[in-house]
Amino acid sequence: MSAHMSGLVRSNLVVAAGTTVSRITGLARLVVFGIVVGQTALADAFDLANNVPNAIYELLLGGVLAASLVPLFVSLLDGEEDRDGISAIWSIATLALVVITALAWLASPQIFHLLSISPSASVDAETYRAAGTALTRIFVVQIFFYGVTALSSGLLNAQRRFFAAAWSPALANLVAIASFVVLAGNLDGDIPTIDDVLTSNSTRFTLGLGTTLGIALMAIVQFAVVAKSVSFMSPRRALSHPAVRRLVTLSIWSIGYVVANQIALIVVKNLADPGSGWVDAYSKAYVLLQLPHGLLAVSIATTFAPDLARAVHRATSDFTEIASRGIRLTALVTFPASVGIFVLARPIVAMVFAHGNFDLLAVDTTTDVARAMALGLGGFSVYLFVLRCFYAHADTRTPFVINLGENALNIVFAVIFVDRYGIAGLGYAFAAAYLLAAVVALVTLSAKHQVHLRTVAGDLAILVIGSTLMGFAVDAATSSTTTSVGLEASSRVALGIAVGLVTYGAYVAVFNRDVRGYLSSKTTRSSR
Repeated sequence: MSAHMSGLVRSNLVVAAGTTVSRITGLARLVVFGIVVGQTALADAFDLANNVPNAIYELLLGGVLAASLVPLFVSLLDGEEDRDGISAIWSIATLALVVITALAWLASPQIFHLLSISPSASVDAETYRAAGTALTRIFVVQIFFYGVTALSSGLLNAQRRFFAAAWSPALANLVAIASFVVLAGNLDGDIPTIDDVLTSNSTRFTLGLGTTLGIALMAIVQFAVVAKSVSFMSPRRALSHPAVRRLVTLSIWSIGYVVANQIALIVVKNLADPGSGWVDAYSKAYVLLQLPHGLLAVSIATTFAPDLARAVHRATSDFTEIASRGIRLTALVTFPASVGIFVLARPIVAMVFAHGNFDLLAVDTTTDVARAMALGLGGFSVYLFVLRCFYAHADTRTPFVINLGENALNIVFAVIFVDRYGIAGLGYAFAAAYLLAAVVALVTLSAKHQVHLRTVAGDLAILVIGSTLMGFAVDAATSSTTTSVGLEASSRVALGIAVGLVTYGAYVAVFNRDVRGYLSSKTTRSSR
């Protein structure tokens, strides 16, 4: 194995290990929250309010940074351009974060109202929105720290220093878990309600500050690692720097990309009947989906992104090989995970969440949407990796156009399916939209950047077949176990994973020649 490949494997292991710890602690955070709060109107309000800083940050600045930072930092660090550009970007971005955070705090009532246009009939709308607004005012402070984290992780990844960015999110989760444990102790066994947020300062600030302090700690740790590489300059000087103008130019289409995402999110959250518990079910199902995506696909995308950017920046012929290998690796690990979650959704949800105040009705509701969303996991992961390939070319317009179509499909499918399938319909809409968008993204990548579509499509088809066969084997092995709670659920999941690994591993071994060496550095042969 070449030195470069050895380094890539080591980087993947660092990111995968850190991401594993971060995702597991993130899942533990949801489990503890479910034990304390259950799947209630408060859970929905907390979820919507806690998503506000993410949504605003992504809408106003996150898309600008995420789409362009790594390729731009790579070029600035490559020795050919003025490294003062890094300081200029940090200076302008930090100022923007302060202003955005302040404005979001002032607009908290209007923001939460937008996410709860039509609350469930089971809650008092005025009380629900008042409690949500109170939590939102605490959570919006996270906007500043999310921005610092994005800047720090972008610079770290460009320098191929992956440890801090991969491991620090676990700290945020541990702080949040501690705050929920404190809340449970204060409640002395009672279930917190929407009214408690308004009448009890202890409940309100324990729920809000625990999560916010965790995000702040994550940002501080990452910034401490890059602090020696960062300096600040006056806003006037920074604005005139070519690096800032280049970042703005690259990010024009990224803003549209994020706007489309947020519109779709607002529609989906309102279709989830805020206050009924459906918002919580959708969010928990999405987190379950993010676990294999984060553990498997994100580590691949994170370590491949600098190499994709360097291949483009140095005008080498390696881009096609790197992109093709990344797509195949992403599919290799996420396609079977998609099928596995679909087959084992009920015992997985029960094993993870069926504790404390999270009852069996909540398990069933969350299972319905998790099973539906699982169908789109592979498409979701491949789609996001392909977009990284466009970003490596400093092309943000193409991802915007494709993503606009994906969000339009998600909204249309959600409106149609939610009437027929309830909360599961929102999961089916998610899956269908991302599967179709992944196909469009692959075809577009092939047309624009000579990634050999027929070869990649053949590899993906082989993995679809193998994952499907694995699904049948897992279902056959676990279907005799009808109980899906407690230890029985854990045993069923463990058995399913074991059967899945053996079946899928054997399939890949048999068809290894057709799969064409996922971990090799051989150039993908061209299709004829």
